[in-house]
Amino acid sequence: MSDWFLAGEHEADAVASVASGEHSFDDWPHLSIPLRRAELAALYAALTDARPPDPRSPAGLLAVEVDVGMIVTRVPEAAVAALAELTPRTAPPVMAAWSQAIAHDEPDALGEILSDLAAFARDAAGSGRPVLELAPY
Repeated sequence: MSDWFLAGEHEADAVASVASGEHSFDDWPHLSIPLRRAELAALYAALTDARPPDPRSPAGLLAVEVDVGMIVTRVPEAAVAALAELTPRTAPPVMAAWSQAIAHDEPDALGEILSDLAAFARDAAGSGRPVLELAPY
């Protein structure tokens, strides 16, 4: 399980502290995502037609909340931009590649998640703020 936040990189430590209760999810616009880091990495690859990064060594590590085992990274800008541009017409090939990459057998559930991620990415693009991910390590 991961959570996305519309927050600046300078807020990464505060976002990390959501896991310990010092800050609240409601302090930033956020989206809870029922996916593991490897599943998100496969989505980023499907969106950008690139090889997925190794989820064990996250690029762009911004903060660590050691006591609760959480990290904050920046969601790749290319992935956010590609999500923001998804339409019902352009989503099926991305969905097919992503579903195949993670061997997922419930495309309707993935479709709902992809729709939520795309809407959040459009919010990010509209606000000009980066997307930070809070996830277990």
